[in-house]
Amino acid sequence: MHGEAIARLLAARKGGPLYAPDYELAGLDDVWTIQSGVMAALGPVGGWKVGRSAPDQPAIRAPIRAGMIRPSPAIWQPSETRLRGAELEIAFRINAPLPPADAPDFLSRLAKAVTPLPAFEVIDSRLGDPRTASRLWILADFQMNAGLVPGAPFEGDWQPEDFDHVSARLEADGEVICDGPATMPGGSPFALLAELARSCGDHCGGLQPGQIVTTGSFTGLRFFKAGTTLTGTIAGMAPISATFAV
Repeated sequence: MHGEAIARLLAARKGGPLYAPDYELAGLDDVWTIQSGVMAALGPVGGWKVGRSAPDQPAIRAPIRAGMIRPSPAIWQPSETRLRGAELEIAFRINAPLPPADAPDFLSRLAKAVTPLPAFEVIDSRLGDPRTASRLWILADFQMNAGLVPGAPFEGDWQPEDFDHVSARLEADGEVICDGPATMPGGSPFALLAELARSCGDHCGGLQPGQIVTTGSFTGLRFFKAGTTLTGTIAGMAPISATFAV
């Protein structure tokens, strides 16, 4: 049913025309079908994004291509991100198989199976006008994900609630964009990770050891000019860096 949409989104990723859908998706089943079709052609899943726009909104999820996860410091070419968007986030590296979703001690076992780390999510769109596209089409297009820049894993003891309220600093070419206390509109990063782990199932292969899950922005979605180097710091973690090449 959605074969043309999958083909057009893949073509846009390869430099072809951006896709302007002429029909609306019926619901999340359509979204998952398109995500799965695109991901099957792109290659292995290296991570996931999860988040919500507000505490009373449903969480969204989208896979991240393994080949577009680059450790800090990372460089992104113009062909890889037309919009040059970025968000500073808390992510979690999955170190071991996750516990069953119905396990009574699910949360404590989940915390032992992951390690937090800072990350830039790189943002782009394969849709002609993401400002007017429906939320379902944006989600079908991987919620505008273009890649991920993970930093060094957090060293030391931590608790799931440690990242609900953080100090976050974002600089662009040395200019401070934001600096201070930060929270996410969608709530706790660890709670979002847990929700994804419980709901993802075998979509695009499911969550697997070695993958990285990023959980939403502390600094909002911002766009930058070509040539900009970003530096992000979340208190208690090493700084990370990403450059949008000219």
